[in-house]
Amino acid sequence: MIDYLKVIAPDISGELVSPETFCHIQALAQIFPPCYLAAFECRLGADEPRVDFQVQLPSYLLNLPKPLLQSKLWQDLEGFYRDWAQPTSSFFLHRSVTAVSLEFDLPVGQSLSEPVPCILLTLSREMVTDAQTLIQIALNLPNFPVSSKLESNLRLCYDALPEQARIASAGAMLSRQNQALKLGLKGISPQQLLDYLAKIGWKDTTNQLPPLLWTLSELVDEIGLDVEIGDRVYPRIGLECYFEKQSFSEPRWEVFLDRLVNQGLCTVAKKDALLAWPGFCQKAERLELWPPNLIWGDIFIGSKAFSIFSRTIYEIKIVYNPGEPLLAKAYLVFGHDWFDACTLNGKTLPKKTENPKIEISQYLERVRNYYDRINPIVLKYVGTTYQASLLKTDSDWDCVSKSNLFFAKRAGIKPGDRLLDAGCGVCGPSIDIANNIESVTIDAITLSPEQAKTARELVKETELGDRITVHVGDFHYLLFADEVFDTVLFLESMGYCYDRQRLLSEVYRVLLPGGSLYIKDPFIKEETLSEEDWHSIAEAEEIYFIKVSRMSELIESLSEAGFEQITTSDLTSTVSNKKYCKAMIEVKNGNRFLTEFGKYHYSKFLERPTFFGDVKAYKPK
Repeated sequence: MIDYLKVIAPDISGELVSPETFCHIQALAQIFPPCYLAAFECRLGADEPRVDFQVQLPSYLLNLPKPLLQSKLWQDLEGFYRDWAQPTSSFFLHRSVTAVSLEFDLPVGQSLSEPVPCILLTLSREMVTDAQTLIQIALNLPNFPVSSKLESNLRLCYDALPEQARIASAGAMLSRQNQALKLGLKGISPQQLLDYLAKIGWKDTTNQLPPLLWTLSELVDEIGLDVEIGDRVYPRIGLECYFEKQSFSEPRWEVFLDRLVNQGLCTVAKKDALLAWPGFCQKAERLELWPPNLIWGDIFIGSKAFSIFSRTIYEIKIVYNPGEPLLAKAYLVFGHDWFDACTLNGKTLPKKTENPKIEISQYLERVRNYYDRINPIVLKYVGTTYQASLLKTDSDWDCVSKSNLFFAKRAGIKPGDRLLDAGCGVCGPSIDIANNIESVTIDAITLSPEQAKTARELVKETELGDRITVHVGDFHYLLFADEVFDTVLFLESMGYCYDRQRLLSEVYRVLLPGGSLYIKDPFIKEETLSEEDWHSIAEAEEIYFIKVSRMSELIESLSEAGFEQITTSDLTSTVSNKKYCKAMIEVKNGNRFLTEFGKYHYSKFLERPTFFGDVKAYKPK
C-alpha cells in the first residue's frame, strides 16, 4: 500500500494533508498490501489539521502482518474478515456485507504505535431488509459489545425509516471513546429527515438544523445521514453531501465550497486544493513511481487492459452537534484498477476487473439514484413514457400512445399474451398496451422504487391492477419461473445492462419456447468513428449512466445465448426525438431557457454517431 501512496503523493496538497501527516500515513500503510480503494478524511477548517486514513479491504483474503496478530483485537478482526471474504460454514456476512473498510484516526503530530481501527461495513440493499438482519450484523462485529439497549435502538432506527429509505452502512467505532455504532442512511429527503430524527429519539433544543438542511438541499444533489447510537442516540450527526459528477464537470462544487468558505468552514487554500484533486494518472506519466506489482501485472495483461490510478471526491460531510460549531470534512478517494483497452477508442464503458461485485453494486446505486431523483421531473416535462425516440406522427398529442402501440405490434404482442416489460419506468407503455390489446397480462420491472411507486399509482388509476404487476429489482436476476412469458420487451432500457450474457440467459430462461425478445434502443453506427464521435458517446453514457453498443455486438451475444431468427431494423426514418428535445427548452418572454429536465440532460453534442434501431429474436420451439 505504501507503493500506491507514492504514486498519488504528487497530487495531494500539503494544505489538505501536511507532509508530516503524510509520513505517518505512509508508516501506517506498511501494514497493508495493495487495497482496491483508499481515502483521506480531511478537515477543511483553518485550525483543523487532523487527517484520518481509510482502506477498503479486497474481497479476496489478504494476510495481515504477524506482529499485528499478537493482539486479540486483530486476531478477532482477521477472523471476521476471513468469515466475510472466504465463507465456509455460513454465508450470512458474505451476502449481507458488500465491502469492509478500516478507518484509522491519526492523532495530530504522531503516528500510531498500536493502530485500533474503526470497522466500516457497506450493507447489501437486497439482503438487509429487516431490523433483525441489521442486529445480527452488529452481533458479528469483532470486539464490539451489543447491549439489549443498543439492539432496541437499532430496531427503532430501522423501523422508523421512511418508505424507500435504507441503512446503507454500519460502523463499529472501536477507536472512539464511546465506541458507538455509526449508521449511514440513504434515501431520506431533507423534508423527512427532521421527523426521522425525532422518531429515533434524537434531541436538539437549538433548532439550527432546519435552516442548515434547507441551505444544503439547495446546493447539492443528495444528502445522506450519519447517526451514532449506543445505549442512546448520540447528539452528533453527519450530513453527507453528494454531487453526481466530479468537480471538473460540475460547476456547483465551486459554489458549494465558496459557501463553506464564507461560513468559515473551509479555507480558500483547502477549497482550491480540493477542486484540483479529481483526475487520474497512467504508468507512462509516472513510470519511476509505478509499483513493481503493477508493472508485472501490466506485462501479464498486455494489450488487453491499461493501468490507471483514479482520484475522486467522494463526499463533503457537515458534522452537526447541537450547540457546537459546525465542522466540514472531505473524503478524498484514490485507487488503482485495470480498465478494458477498448476504452481507449471509446467502444465501451470502463469495466473494472478487481472487484466486480462492488462495482456492480455501485453502478446499480447510481442508476437507482438517478431515476429516483429524476422521476418527478420526467413526469412533469416528458410524461409517463420516458423514451428519447417516438413514432413520427402528424401531431404531438397522440404520438406517445401511438408509438407504444406501434412498437408493441413490432414486438408481436397478441391478445392473451403474458409480457415482461424490462426497465418499465412508470409503466406508460405497459398501460397503453394493456388498454389496447385484449387480455394481455404484464409483469413490469424497474430498479427505481420511486418509479415503481408512481407506476403502481398509475396502474390503480387506470383500473389495470389485475393485469399489470409492478416489481422492483435488477432485471439481470428475474424472480420468475422458467418459461412463463410470451414476449420480453426492452424499450430503451437495454443500455442499463452491465452483463449482457447474464441478462440474455435470464431472458432466454423465462421465455416460453417460441417466445420473442424485442429490443428498441440507440446503437452506435458501424462505421469508423472520430475521436469527437467517441467523446459524444461518452457524454451520453455519463448523463444517463448507460452503455451504448453496436447492433452487431448485440446480435453476436443473442446468438451465443441461443436465440434464433434474429432480425434488425434501422428506425431512423420511423422515429423522431422532437418531443424529447422540446422537453429540455422553454420560452419565456421570447427567450429560450433550459427546463429542469434540460439542466440534467442538455448536451453540447447536438448530433451523435448513433441511430435508433430495433432487434427481434426468438427462443427455439
